[in-house]
Amino acid sequence: MAQSPSMDTAVIREINKLWLPVYPGLAAQVAEHCKKEPAKILEVGCFSGGIGLELLGRFPRSRLTVALDIEDLLHSFADDWEHELVRCGRERVEVISAALVPLDLPDGAFDLAVCRGIFFFLDSQGSLIKEISRLLSSGGTAFVGGGYGSHTPDEIIREVGDESRKLNLALGKRAISSDQFRAILASAGVAHRTVIVEEGGLWAVIRGTEGGIRPGALS
Repeated sequence: MAQSPSMDTAVIREINKLWLPVYPGLAAQVAEHCKKEPAKILEVGCFSGGIGLELLGRFPRSRLTVALDIEDLLHSFADDWEHELVRCGRERVEVISAALVPLDLPDGAFDLAVCRGIFFFLDSQGSLIKEISRLLSSGGTAFVGGGYGSHTPDEIIREVGDESRKLNLALGKRAISSDQFRAILASAGVAHRTVIVEEGGLWAVIRGTEGGIRPGALS
């Protein structure tokens, strides 16, 4: 079963705070892959909050669900993201407690799903990817992977890079190659509707069942 990388919530919260200047660039990259404004956005995992809340600023009619599997993060969410919640509107955000696998959410419920730092949670069968894919609406988009994003300025990456590496290693970060990622996506059964993006990290863009990516080899 996929679980968050560590129960050391202090380290996770420190990473999320450190990455505050990164989230706007990541959100810009995610938004580029959306075919239309999503009505319902899902962000999954212990690194959730930053991208999803930035996306609400870009999509004024969207609502966000944040699924956290660590109770301490659930309880601290309002404090950790106070400024961002005020800016985008608290009424547009739902924070829930949910195991990552299985995600206790209905099929096809979300138009956009995001998971940053997914490599912490993946098994060889891609169980979490299967769950995220299941939750996509027809034509919906999932953006999952890791990295600073293609729109994050180099000076910001330099500012946070060393500390980010140190904190992620403390959580047990492991490196995954693009070939390994492709194999996991194939095991999850989503390779035919997935594009690998290596700009700004290593990411997979997965379309809902009737999305715009034609069946075929993984791009």
